[in-house]
Amino acid sequence: MSFWQDKRVLVTGGAGFLGQVVVQQLNAKKAKHISIPRSKEYDLRKPSAIKRLLKDSKPDIILHLAAVVGGIGANRDNPGKFFYENLIMGVELMEQARVFGISKMVAVGTICAYPKFCPIPFKEDDIWNGYPEETNAPYGLAKKIDAGAGASLPSTIWL
Repeated sequence: MSFWQDKRVLVTGGAGFLGQVVVQQLNAKKAKHISIPRSKEYDLRKPSAIKRLLKDSKPDIILHLAAVVGGIGANRDNPGKFFYENLIMGVELMEQARVFGISKMVAVGTICAYPKFCPIPFKEDDIWNGYPEETNAPYGLAKKIDAGAGASLPSTIWL
């Protein structure tokens, strides 16, 4: 029996670029209970929506891939918005996962969290060695904080 077969897995951002691949991998591993919330139904920036989502989906595991994104121009024009909305989404989801007693949550970071002058190839430990590139910094910092808050990096789950 697959590890995933009897787990209820919540994949935030499961309809997005990375999320679709993660969901395909979960299906390949015989996951039977996958919830993919949509932002129109569950605004993950609001604690009430997160509580409703967790009551509805009853997950054992949360894979948090969702993000508020907009590209370099939008990041440059709205740094506070991208920092706040991504940070609050991850922090509120993490807090409600704790309150609901969910055993495992993985918050996925982003390449944008790595320092501007990071040696290539990147190493996971390099993530804390400097400030991200300025045009992506608000988004990257929010994702770095969320990913680092739940556990010391690297925080990896293998599918």
